Amino acid sequence: MWLAAGAAMAGAAAFAAQGGFGGNGGGEARPMVQLPPAAPAAKASTSAASAPAAASLSATVGGYTYDWTALQSAIDADTEVDNGYFIVGNASDPDYLFAYEKGSFGIDRVTPLASASKWFAGALGMRMVQAGIATLDDPMRPPLAFWTTIGTKKDVQLKHALSMTSGFNASPLVGGCQLLPAMTLYNCAKSIHDLRYDILRPGNAPGAQYSYGPHGLQVAAAYLEAKDISIAPGTSPARQRNFHELFAQHVTTPLGMTSTTWYDPAGSAPTNPWVAGGAYSTPRDYAKLLRAFLGGSFITDMTSFTQQRTAGLPRVFVPASAGNWEYALGSFVECDTPSACATSKINSSPGAYGWTGWIDRETGYYALIATEISSGGDRKGVELEQVMQDLIEDAIANRTPAP
Repeated sequence: MWLAAGAAMAGAAAFAAQGGFGGNGGGEARPMVQLPPAAPAAKASTSAASAPAAASLSATVGGYTYDWTALQSAIDADTEVDNGYFIVGNASDPDYLFAYEKGSFGIDRVTPLASASKWFAGALGMRMVQAGIATLDDPMRPPLAFWTTIGTKKDVQLKHALSMTSGFNASPLVGGCQLLPAMTLYNCAKSIHDLRYDILRPGNAPGAQYSYGPHGLQVAAAYLEAKDISIAPGTSPARQRNFHELFAQHVTTPLGMTSTTWYDPAGSAPTNPWVAGGAYSTPRDYAKLLRAFLGGSFITDMTSFTQQRTAGLPRVFVPASAGNWEYALGSFVECDTPSACATSKINSSPGAYGWTGWIDRETGYYALIATEISSGGDRKGVELEQVMQDLIEDAIANRTPAP
């Protein structure tokens, strides 16, 4: 565990999809930039697959018996999370090491993810890099033909846009076009390019400052959509694949994530999806992604994917409860102190409703808190994650060979 459990339970500062921000120097809590739209009632998935039975306090998986008594007791004792689905797994065993439904929250419940969506963006970027379609060092131009050829803005690369170091997000309070679904992704990126790069901020340049927010990821998505020139099968007239089709091709279809979309599945796919906070998924689907991250074949260059990219940079806007954490490509690198992030093996992507998934590559497990808390979920997801990390590590360390 990276944040001391006692400190976390004493009340970590609010963590939000686009808010709860602290500035570089004063530590003053900032109002949220933009909360996700009010969470609609979650819908049951149509998936025909049966859910695995909730784990007993002791579970035997992969030839080992794990005692989950302390973990389940801590989850049950948390009075702020009334309903949730909790999963612990590893890369080698197809069965979950621990799966527990608290209250009413099924494994196939389709739920808005808020900022837990950001990991999807990082995964899509890396998968398209693996496919040879893009590189992390790609400049935005020529695929984004509007991109400037002068000033520091011309130097923005894909790795900057995915790691909160692009020079955008200078003031998350200003909002932006990412919440206008009827735009095109390309035109939204142009609006961000024209209006959201703070040329007056001292020292602002790609890779020079850490500023958490939605704009860089929206630009990254537009770049990836424009960069791929393959034709969508069966289209007449022929057209290139759009962002949703690329996400399906490179992420959800290979992993069998049948209930994951970058929009409310009750509606239709927007031409301008909210990349930083608009995805929907289920506990079952999200666990597939986390397991794939640990497996080593879905993302082959895990070092590039998970390493810190904000170390030593001025922190312009950073979520208050992630004050010591660094940022990778679509996920946080968790650590107690900035220097510890250099060797940390824990990455996570918490969301405003409490949905929090993480991987621990040192201990060798992934875990998920799947919940939907209408108020305070941003804080609670991170708090409970920190408590669970110690208990999971203890259970794994003390597992016994099955008789």
